[in-house]
Amino acid sequence: MLEKALTVSALNDYLKDLVDTDIVLNNLVVEGEISNFKKSTTGGHWYFTLKDATAQVSCVVFANFAVRLKYTPQDGDLAQARGKLVVFNKRGSYSLQVYFLEPAGLGDLARAFEMLKEKLTKAGLFAPERKKPIPPYPRKIAVLAAPEGAAIHDIITVAKRRDPGLEIHLYPTLVQGDSAVSSIIENLNLAQEVGDYDVIVLARGGGSLEDLQAFNTEEVARSVAACRLPTVSAVGHEVDFTITDFAADLRAATPSVAAELIVPDKIELRQKIDDLADFLQRGLERLLADQYQELDYGGQRLDELLQRILEKAKENCRYLADRLDDLNPLQILKRGFALVEKDGQPVMSVKKIQKDDIITIRMRDGRADAEVREIYDF
Repeated sequence: MLEKALTVSALNDYLKDLVDTDIVLNNLVVEGEISNFKKSTTGGHWYFTLKDATAQVSCVVFANFAVRLKYTPQDGDLAQARGKLVVFNKRGSYSLQVYFLEPAGLGDLARAFEMLKEKLTKAGLFAPERKKPIPPYPRKIAVLAAPEGAAIHDIITVAKRRDPGLEIHLYPTLVQGDSAVSSIIENLNLAQEVGDYDVIVLARGGGSLEDLQAFNTEEVARSVAACRLPTVSAVGHEVDFTITDFAADLRAATPSVAAELIVPDKIELRQKIDDLADFLQRGLERLLADQYQELDYGGQRLDELLQRILEKAKENCRYLADRLDDLNPLQILKRGFALVEKDGQPVMSVKKIQKDDIITIRMRDGRADAEVREIYDF
């Protein structure tokens, strides 16, 4: 029994997802012979086939990359193309989207790049766990760049717009040529020694593999990896990759992107702080309102409790008053009894009086004085 069949669209979508997420297929260097080279008359894109003795692959160079290339291929040229594989869902085909193209005579640099990358990867130089975090709110940064280049200008423009108070110190650095490697390493060491920087940025514009060769050397890579301060590699354009990119703590596609990544936008931060303050204010107001409501409710409960206590106290007082009333000897007089007194004191026994004594007889509605004629003892 066959499993549930895929649609053609589902199959192509699945293949596209596999290709799009494959690291190798997103950064390829392919060598072959140029054939069927064509330039688009409207969009400026380049289309050609790259082939060898037994196979071929379709290639495209979009106009924004084509204008940067110093090399225009001819049919029959042996060339190296750097790019990524792209799957076209509807056609069920794939193509090599080329970012950089050069004659195969320069392929030694590409091979050296891949060999060094593999060597340093095995040495653990690019391991994610050794990457240092970039401080979220830097106050002072060092930039290693050519003083006359566009890279430093782009960094300053973007960074100052986002945070006018940021300190940016330029270390004029050779970024191309025979002395570039030593210049980069010297300034990297100098920045670590003399400045309390939060971040060090290595920056330059794009170029060919030859132009970027200083950033593809083992010496620079190891110096960047050993730097005690967080480092950002902002070398080339979006499609340019250097060994320094892998050795640094953060890779930025361009110098402008580097400034955006490491410098927070003060206006956005201020807005976030204001929003947070408003949120806290509203929360505090809600809390106080709840507390006031609880106090009001508690006050009502206390009033009710006090009322019950007072009513109970009044009831007890009435009960005690009735009991006292019952115990009052004068109350007995209402039932027909009389109280005998002598000299204002109650007479409790006949032994307390003598013949001819004057006694007072107190009744319910008055009193009478009497003289004792006889005394009888029971």
